[in-house]
Amino acid sequence: MNKFNVVLTEHAVGDLKGIAKDLRGKIHQDLMALERNPFPYGNFIKRLKGFRPTVLRMRSGDFRVLYHIEGEVVTILRLIDRKELDRVIKRLKI
Repeated sequence: MNKFNVVLTEHAVGDLKGIAKDLRGKIHQDLMALERNPFPYGNFIKRLKGFRPTVLRMRSGDFRVLYHIEGEVVTILRLIDRKELDRVIKRLKI
């Protein structure tokens, strides 16, 4: 099985630092799962419409992980509280 490289953007690193330590563990596990399979099945992954390259949204507790895939690199764009997701998606520039 291919192993993908997960890379966080500066925004994602800043978002992660702003999340409470007790919640970071779950998010970290979900990010590590993307290394094994960035295309998991289930209703916790959705493809966002209107973005090129394709942007995917993964649910991780009350947070949403926005990412895209190029070759074997999974780029984490943002780690957003679900309450702020719509506002952030409108400002997201790729």
